[in-house]
Amino acid sequence: MPVADEPRTTESVRDHSSVAGETAVVTGASSGIGRAITETFVADGADVVICSRTRDDVEAVADELNGADLPGSVHPVECDVTDRDSVEALAEATLEEFDAVDLLVNNAGGAGDGGPLQEVEPEGWEGVVEVNLTGTYNVTRAFADALRSDGGAIVNTSSMAGRYGVAGMGPYSAAKAGVSVLTRTLAAEWAEDDVRVNAVEPGFIATPPVREAYGLDEVPDREPVAREFGSPHEVADLVRFLASDAASFVTGQTLAPTGPPNTFEPPEL
Repeated sequence: MPVADEPRTTESVRDHSSVAGETAVVTGASSGIGRAITETFVADGADVVICSRTRDDVEAVADELNGADLPGSVHPVECDVTDRDSVEALAEATLEEFDAVDLLVNNAGGAGDGGPLQEVEPEGWEGVVEVNLTGTYNVTRAFADALRSDGGAIVNTSSMAGRYGVAGMGPYSAAKAGVSVLTRTLAAEWAEDDVRVNAVEPGFIATPPVREAYGLDEVPDREPVAREFGSPHEVADLVRFLASDAASFVTGQTLAPTGPPNTFEPPEL
């Protein structure tokens, strides 16, 4: 006789798809996708530790969201994910405040200056790889014991550039490909510890730099489906799903919020 899953109720569906009551860490949370993830988690009832290299930036986010009468809370910490001492301080501050960590979102990153590979200086290459790939390693390693002791979920921010490779973005493409592979590796290594590890590969998302580059006056509506740009909160909703128990049998996957299938060709400027 087959084993039946639990009966579905409105309450159980909502509980499984929620991160309420969880403690989360979101890096690179001062703007764009990281801020949208933070807003989504806090509105759902999570306590979120956020960080960026500039404390004033994350304090502004924390002040705004903590004053918005949302069920969760925001705790800002200054942290440079490329600096291991800074990352260790982030982990210590988080565990001192909450004693445990349930969710980790490695979102900090940056594309750098770009250009043809032969024109990329070694310092430029190293900087992009450090913040995107090594930063993900640094933060994950710092929270490894806390996550593995009680189980949890990690969501890494990769990019469609890491899937297809983009001319003029060699360091970024390579680093984000590394994030996707690291995601699969960690998912295999930490499954026995009840830690799920997934990633998102956003396409063109209307973050402040993208809006400025393409002259977008506002974040696009969620409809229609056939559009070139998504919104940061559309990525955040996918991250919330991957972080929640609704994705309890999903690990080692990289999901791509991109709109219609494409090969990551930049929209016309």
